[in-house]
Amino acid sequence: MHPEGKVENSKPLVCEFCKSDSVIFDNASFEYVCSACGCVSSQDPNTDSMASFRNNSGYNDRTRTGMPESLAIHNKGLSTLIGIGDTDARGKALDSSQKNNIQRLRTWNNRAQLNDSVSRNLEKALKLLNNFGDKLYLSQAVIEGAAYIYRKAAIKKLAKGRSTLGLVGAALYAACRETATPKTITDIATACNITTKDIMSHYKLILKELSLQMPVLRGPDYVTLICNRLQLSEKTKREALRIFSLVQQNRISIGKNPRALAGSIIYLASQNCNEFLRQVEICQVAEISTVSLRKRCKEIKLKTEL
Repeated sequence: MHPEGKVENSKPLVCEFCKSDSVIFDNASFEYVCSACGCVSSQDPNTDSMASFRNNSGYNDRTRTGMPESLAIHNKGLSTLIGIGDTDARGKALDSSQKNNIQRLRTWNNRAQLNDSVSRNLEKALKLLNNFGDKLYLSQAVIEGAAYIYRKAAIKKLAKGRSTLGLVGAALYAACRETATPKTITDIATACNITTKDIMSHYKLILKELSLQMPVLRGPDYVTLICNRLQLSEKTKREALRIFSLVQQNRISIGKNPRALAGSIIYLASQNCNEFLRQVEICQVAEISTVSLRKRCKEIKLKTEL
């Protein structure tokens, strides 16, 4: 018995109910089923011949399942592909007439996969999205989330007449906000080579049209991000997180810019740990002004008695 349902060295099976010879083997239930009437045959399958398929190369073998489905690929990784080799399954070369037919099939297969403007736009946008995700060192979960947001925007035809780069950047920023990934809009704008104003305008459009609810990024994420970019010691990082817990206990963080608050906390922590750090360096990394940094430092010192 082969996995395809053909019986070796035996006559074709006949259905006991409708007397039809269209009996097939169901690989999922390992039963003979009539494709004409749906009757299940009482005959036992040839388990000896199916044992090697079930145990060694059956459907439980995950190496036969192919690549996983992904939203970050325009066809989700489930497309058909006609190979470029001009040989058949046995490795025999095709003749000239067959080569021409196969080439025509390749051409029409490619055209059929991108037969509308939405599909063509998705192919271009998702390639850019994967490239930008690699530049920003984003996880696959963030890239999948950004691809899902962009697909929803493309279905609503938000990409029509708008910048593809801007919409891709906005989808990436929205995915980072949803997954609490500490990436600023300037990071994404630099990777996409566009302005932050362009990304923000498309981001506001996505929030409005797709009704997305974005969580507020937590302060410790910014503290860790800025400390890593400044290459501070682990001692200073721990001191900054300790000061941030005091700030939260005294309810100083309510209504404050999280980047300015994180920058001021890091500056105070560096002073406590005797690690020289200029205010200008922190302001450049946190994208805040020195005035905001000094105001937050003064308020933290006053209310926490550092």
